[in-house]
Amino acid sequence: MKRGDVVYYRDEVNDDFAGNDIKTCSVTKDFPYVRKGVIWKITEFIAYYLIAWPIVWLILFVFSGYSVKNRRAMRKLVKESKKGFFIYANHTGWTDAFLAPVLTWPKKAHVLVSADTVSIKGLRAIVQMLGAIPVPTERDAVPPFVSAIDARINEGKPIMIFPEAHIWPYCTFVRNFKAGSFRYPVKDGVPVIAVCTTYTRHKGLLKFIKSPKRVVYISEPFSPDSSLPAPEAKQKLRDEVYAWLKKTADEHSDYEIVRYLKKED
Repeated sequence: MKRGDVVYYRDEVNDDFAGNDIKTCSVTKDFPYVRKGVIWKITEFIAYYLIAWPIVWLILFVFSGYSVKNRRAMRKLVKESKKGFFIYANHTGWTDAFLAPVLTWPKKAHVLVSADTVSIKGLRAIVQMLGAIPVPTERDAVPPFVSAIDARINEGKPIMIFPEAHIWPYCTFVRNFKAGSFRYPVKDGVPVIAVCTTYTRHKGLLKFIKSPKRVVYISEPFSPDSSLPAPEAKQKLRDEVYAWLKKTADEHSDYEIVRYLKKED
């Protein structure tokens, strides 16, 4: 999408404007969610820390001009959390998944992704090394998928989730999303932190730049309410994260280069 586009949508939960032409493969029970070989571990370390991380940092902070607010909250959680934790973020661009590695350094971050991400021939192993955990397309893959999430959390790894599910490029508001993905922190009893990417105009000497400035805001941690039954705790956590994301986007995302309008029936 480009500056000045108007996009009409009907369903903010299910409409997808990512615009890729990938032929999606099936993610079944045979998908290798957790690999333990020594060669794999060594290659994974090199791919993530020595190759991908420096490139991602350059893309975000040099070429794309990201800035981060309240990074202290993330650093504190990375340092003090005994287990892993979950990051919930809005989904407004293909670079969103790159945020996790730079925000959680030096801990490796994992990201829940769609099956599209592991459907590009020859790249499945690489994106897995970089932290991708694909959401199952078949019911029989759910148990190994959940086991992989539990394994990463028990290893102390952060996991990023995009509860909006679909990319809406440059969207300045937070879309409604379901509570389903919040069952993981409730089940594992670990904290959650929210991340909101906002779009604003460049100022000062850079005000001539027409593309938006991306400012990423990080919340203070949220904790599951252990006094509630799991369904209620899941919904409460979802509502707290949604309220923070919506408030942050409403207050700080003020440069609309793509307009999303709801199409009425």
